Amino acid sequence: MGQSYRREIARRALEILPLIMRVMEAQMRQSRYKLLSGHSALLGMLQVRPYTLGELAEVMSVTPPTMSNTITALEDRGWVQRERSTEDRRVVHISITAEGHNVVEAMKTDVEVKIADLIAAISEEDQAALVQGLTVLRDVFAAAVEQDPSLKKS
Repeated sequence: MGQSYRREIARRALEILPLIMRVMEAQMRQSRYKLLSGHSALLGMLQVRPYTLGELAEVMSVTPPTMSNTITALEDRGWVQRERSTEDRRVVHISITAEGHNVVEAMKTDVEVKIADLIAAISEEDQAALVQGLTVLRDVFAAAVEQDPSLKKS
């Protein structure tokens, strides 16, 4: 019985994740920031640490010229900045600005409110069960990331 529950949980997770992402992406596009999902991912990465253009291109699976155009668009909005390395002038680090941090936090809040609005339609009992189930699921994935270095953000 345990195996069938595990497979059903996996199937349902794979069904729900694309739906959640669709809602999140729509909310980001409709916000005052008109944020694209790729921009959101980049800003999220840059909240952890600065990256070089090449590192970002590799992680996002795009060419360096494509990433350069994306960074220029984010730079024009004041959300990221390029800084030359003091140790090697050929190296340029891209970092998030204070305004970029503010945009990420505002988007998280906007998406959270949207999801909360959608969940408002279900009973409090189901909401409590959902919190419990999602907490267990988060803990399982957090433990997996902790144990497997290949899953950690670089």
